[in-house]
Amino acid sequence: MMKNYFWSPHIDPQVATLKSVSNSLNSLARYEKKSQNFLINVFGEWDEHNFINVNKINLTSNKNLKNKKFKGFINSRFLYFLIFLSSYLPLKRILVKNKPDFLIIHLITSIPILLFIFNKFKTELILRISGYPKLNFFRLHLWKIASTKIKYVICPTEETKNFLLKKKIFDKKQLIFIPDPILDIKKINILKKEKLETKFKEPFFLSVGRFTKQKNHIFLINFFSKNLQYLENYKLVIIGQGELENKYYKTIKDKKLENRIEILGYKKNIFNYLYNAKCVISCSLWEDPGFIMIESACVGTPIISSDCPSGPKEFIGKNENGFIFNSNDEVSFKKALDEFIISSEDSINKKLINAKKRSKLYTCFYNSKKLSNIINEN
Repeated sequence: MMKNYFWSPHIDPQVATLKSVSNSLNSLARYEKKSQNFLINVFGEWDEHNFINVNKINLTSNKNLKNKKFKGFINSRFLYFLIFLSSYLPLKRILVKNKPDFLIIHLITSIPILLFIFNKFKTELILRISGYPKLNFFRLHLWKIASTKIKYVICPTEETKNFLLKKKIFDKKQLIFIPDPILDIKKINILKKEKLETKFKEPFFLSVGRFTKQKNHIFLINFFSKNLQYLENYKLVIIGQGELENKYYKTIKDKKLENRIEILGYKKNIFNYLYNAKCVISCSLWEDPGFIMIESACVGTPIISSDCPSGPKEFIGKNENGFIFNSNDEVSFKKALDEFIISSEDSINKKLINAKKRSKLYTCFYNSKKLSNIINEN
């Protein structure tokens, strides 16, 4: 029986990759009976997560790491260094002793990659790209050096696959497009019907995501402030939390938008909000592929998204599955919003049907079958 080890240490519990890792593990355990799956729990970051038929391997006893603050670039890099020091040798010992067939790595991938560069293991290494890859100097050269040690590189979008191919880091045969396992349909159909914690008198536009530069909520706040009369029949609701939270509140207060824009903070269940929204808006500067967009399609809510790299353009196409606008462009966004507001019910329903069909590529079942194919091909 094949032994698959998963590596995904994380310092931010909000990162979308965690859902992808959890869904991938649970779906493999459910649908793939020819393998055993193990999750490496580096410093206790996965303690609160429960899995079906998945064994956790506690790598270090340094549980203090998960309680350290990670906010800010310097603090996060220092924490990465501590994780490296505490996990490098223990991970090497596990690979030598247990000899898993595959090690599938998602986050903080430099640690296992360096191990494979300097050592020979009987384990095959699979690099799963999490989010839009930023090729800084260190990552670019690390991937180039390690390319012969990596069996496959799983890309969440075709655009990312083509991007890496053009960079000539990996061979074409190494690069595989497998959509993220974002959707657990049965679970979502239950969660979307739950009663909202907050009641809204007006129809509301919804934006969901961490309060970071990437998600670009400030673009939407500023647009609302300039178009209050045009949007007088609607409210903007933003769900999330993060480092820019104080800036958002200050901007809303300074522009006297407290009655028009509401920040709800983190919500464990966002599907009931997605389901009840007039539409879901994503102004992100980059996404790969864009979890909220795909989840909105699944529950049947229209999507307005920026054309940022790399997932939205691929998912929405030329407005067949939603409404797309030029990233960070208010004129283009207003045009997309106008089109949504004046669209007939039949026109919107056609987009919703198309989007729902497209979203089926992102189910746990589909992902498990694709992943099983490459694991079992030997």
